[in-house]
Amino acid sequence: MTLSVIVPTLNEEKDLPDCLSSLKGLAKEIIVVDSGSTDKTTAIARKFGAKVVQHPFISYSDTRNFGDSVAMGDWILSLEADVTISSELSAEILEAIRSDRFDAHFLSRLNIIWGAPVFHTDWGPKDDTHIWLYRRGAGLWKSLVHEEFVTDKKVGRLKSFLIHKNYETISEFIDKINKYSDLAVRQKNYFPNWWFLRDFFKRYFYKLGFLDGFRGLFLSYLQAVYYLTLMVKRHIKAI
Repeated sequence: MTLSVIVPTLNEEKDLPDCLSSLKGLAKEIIVVDSGSTDKTTAIARKFGAKVVQHPFISYSDTRNFGDSVAMGDWILSLEADVTISSELSAEILEAIRSDRFDAHFLSRLNIIWGAPVFHTDWGPKDDTHIWLYRRGAGLWKSLVHEEFVTDKKVGRLKSFLIHKNYETISEFIDKINKYSDLAVRQKNYFPNWWFLRDFFKRYFYKLGFLDGFRGLFLSYLQAVYYLTLMVKRHIKAI
């Protein structure tokens, strides 16, 4: 059984070296699907021995599905450029592929946000769990934004975490709010007007965001702003 790693990129020269370094000895091939980077991203990828393919950005799902279509491995690990893999997780991935008991696996992410790990607020490893490892051809990525791998095959779950170097600044988060809300409007992914209140109370109280200190408070607040932004953009488009 062989493994291909897919890494979508757009101007990821800062994070990509750590990501690719953490993959040493894990995969038969690493494919960087680049959407027109203007920095050193593609040069860094080639320096680490990755195959670089250019593909215009349409949606996150489209980019990942395209990467899967050019992969040669029996299994695929689909990552982000700001993610690193520990030696423990690397060993667990290889064992999961060898055992061949499942066709896909859930992996959890430990998010590093504004300089510290977040364990609650609906951003902790227990909640941020998705299928990132799967047999080639076992399913498809779906949705324009917040893409998910969808499969009807047997799915397992790995214990070790992906380390996700997520938002470093508030500005970064606000930029994502703008980009994701644009994609959500395109997809007609709408919510009731009061959803921002529901989301804030869910994250800060039900998901114990208050235990994450000021990070929990501002993550809950900014995520509520996302739903408000989406509501405004929907109404403006309707005018």
